[in-house]
Amino acid sequence: MSNSPPLATTYPAPAKLSGAPGMMILMFGVLLPLITLGVELTTGMNSATFFDPLPSIFHIFLVGLVPVANFAVWLAVRRHNTAHLGKLALANGCAIGIALFYSILFLPLLPIGAVAVVYFGIGLLPLTPLISLIAAIRCRVHLVRLIGVPHRRARLWSGVVLGVVALIVLDLPASATRLGMQMATAETPQTRAQGVRWLQLVGKKDLMLRLCYMRSGVSTDMLGVVFNMAHPISAEEARKIYFRVTGSAFNSVPAPAIRSARGFFSGANDFDFAQGGDTVGGKLRGLSLGASRMDASLDANAAVGYIEWTMVFKNDAQVAREARAQIGLPPGASVSRLTLWINGEEREAAFAGRGKVREAYQNIVRQSRDPVLVTSAGQDRVSMQLFPVPVNGEMKVRLGITVPLTLKSKRETLLSLPYFHERNFDVPQALRHALWVEAKTPLRSELAVATAAVSSGANAFSLRANVEDARLGTAGVAIFAERGEQDSAWALDSKAEGYVVRQRLSEVAGQAPKRLVLVIDGSIAMRAAAVQIAEALASLPRSIELDLVIAADPLMEFTAGDRLAATAAAARIEKFDYVGGNDNVAALARGLDLAMTNKDGALLWIHGPQPVLLETAEALLQRLERRVLQPLWYEWQVQPGANLIAEKLDGVATIRSLNGEDLKRLIASWQPGVKQLVVTRERIQFAEAGAMPAAEKTSDHLVRLWASEEVLKLLHAPKAQLRENIVKLAQQYQLVTPVSGAVVLETQQQYDAAGLEPVASGSVPTIPEPETWALIAVVLFVFFYAYQRRRRLQRNVYANLAT
Repeated sequence: MSNSPPLATTYPAPAKLSGAPGMMILMFGVLLPLITLGVELTTGMNSATFFDPLPSIFHIFLVGLVPVANFAVWLAVRRHNTAHLGKLALANGCAIGIALFYSILFLPLLPIGAVAVVYFGIGLLPLTPLISLIAAIRCRVHLVRLIGVPHRRARLWSGVVLGVVALIVLDLPASATRLGMQMATAETPQTRAQGVRWLQLVGKKDLMLRLCYMRSGVSTDMLGVVFNMAHPISAEEARKIYFRVTGSAFNSVPAPAIRSARGFFSGANDFDFAQGGDTVGGKLRGLSLGASRMDASLDANAAVGYIEWTMVFKNDAQVAREARAQIGLPPGASVSRLTLWINGEEREAAFAGRGKVREAYQNIVRQSRDPVLVTSAGQDRVSMQLFPVPVNGEMKVRLGITVPLTLKSKRETLLSLPYFHERNFDVPQALRHALWVEAKTPLRSELAVATAAVSSGANAFSLRANVEDARLGTAGVAIFAERGEQDSAWALDSKAEGYVVRQRLSEVAGQAPKRLVLVIDGSIAMRAAAVQIAEALASLPRSIELDLVIAADPLMEFTAGDRLAATAAAARIEKFDYVGGNDNVAALARGLDLAMTNKDGALLWIHGPQPVLLETAEALLQRLERRVLQPLWYEWQVQPGANLIAEKLDGVATIRSLNGEDLKRLIASWQPGVKQLVVTRERIQFAEAGAMPAAEKTSDHLVRLWASEEVLKLLHAPKAQLRENIVKLAQQYQLVTPVSGAVVLETQQQYDAAGLEPVASGSVPTIPEPETWALIAVVLFVFFYAYQRRRRLQRNVYANLAT
């Protein structure tokens, strides 16, 4: 047993020490790492370009320990100070371990550093850990000479182990996340499920989110580096994992904050990989919605409405941006106008085949010019993208939306407002959508914000409100308009001479399906709506055979053969443990198989957002394309968000969109003896129409609604239709449909090169604006008042003359 004194003992200095540390160690072992640490903390050069070497304050402390320890040893040896040699030995060992760790971490970047060494801020960054390691080892040599006792070297190695272990412990959450992500991308379903559960328990969401943004996601975890080298995880895989773990889309939350330098590096920090593509992609810093207004005009008697949504986008970034969004439309609505302001002037869109307008848009995006593109993205939703929103500038666009008003009852209609499903820009919390609705009949709304429903004159009413973005798309922003007893409406078809479109409202006995298949998403987004769903389904008529399929891992199925009652299904839905994000493709495929066994079957799909496809949709497409008999298909997405399944089914399946109130009304209409309000539209020759009351005439938006229905009818007809004829119909009536889109280009030469023709300014859709009626009423009132006043003056003059 050794009787050597502890390291804290002060040793007499040796008589002679050769090779004392010089200024090179001070420069490269102390000043260089301190400067590099300060540069990275203030500019984030490495974190913006490669990975974040300082993900926490503890990492900053450990990295800062390297130059501090080197300086302490350098100073002690230079002064021959033998006090606290044990602590210095331990600190030096830690510095060696930390510098070694970071040297290995930066090893792949050493060639870059060697080439770019002339640029101090960039080139020396990856070289600093290695240089600091060499300096720390040199300090160790001098320290051992100062101690002069060989077995004290063991304390130095314990410091090395302590430094490395400290970094590994700090990065255990990141390493555990990496391990879980490797498991979640395994080949076997069991391992994938275990990986998702592991990530839900111990996963680091910030790291998963970083991987979704096409960055390496590596911080300082060495195990993570090994995992990533063995099986690199792509951004697409990371986005699927993020959804499965959290139940949210990666772009539904703010992008992870990353320190970056000003100027060039701030642009590199947010490179837009989705620019010009067909996905919304991640949120971009500096891009925001600067202003928004919605102007709507309603004809409640004809159950027709028109909304113009004008948006102004701002860009505070250092590079031009592309703004992209997926927009939810009112049920049955179609985009019928697209306008872009170029140099302060309004430019109208060209409507053509979907592929043709996208090709024209992508060609112009490559030239950094001024196009905007709108295409269908599923039932009652469109995709909008515009480029470029200039640096420190704005871009203004307007969507015109033709809307069939929902008949809440025979005496009242309902207008839903458009909203964002997903977007790559920020909507400031203080921003409000300025809403102005006008109609010929009284209006009301249940908006929580201040509203004003004002009579503007004879048969003219208006409603104004400032609406928060989070409230759009909810039942609370519905606008109600009274209607009379009118059961029919008509409008001239200006695109087909001699034709009119006639609309009829009738009450028919409700037709309940004989078999209803409920496909319920098991994702966490459903948790808040579970009680509402259960309450609505509990009143389902007993005559309807019921199947329940829950999209979970594994799939859960309760069939009508088990005599499943509506109350039992409601209880299962309410008590189910909704967690993470689940694949709905397999559940829908099974639901279609069950619904197709009965010619009077129906499928009701209630789900949260579907921002990624965990499985290919080919199984669904095959069932829909091969089966002549397609069941009635209803869907309710309980909260806004992307729906890639609906995008894949666009133009293939006829799906009726619902919300919570619609679901209640639908189930109520299935009760025995209840009648439904049905609207039918048909185009007939003017001569066959007979005498039609002038009071029932409405705008050409009625014609557009008929054309939109006709496009879908031809797409789903049993006999094959020429796609060119369907596209021609949509183009003729200026509609965005599953087969057509709209694009605005900057010049006529660009339209000519793309083989497109913008619509004439006089043919853009509009309804006779109620404010015009109000103005006419005011003018007539003023005229009548002036006329009466003149008559009184004349009578007074005649009376004076008579006397």
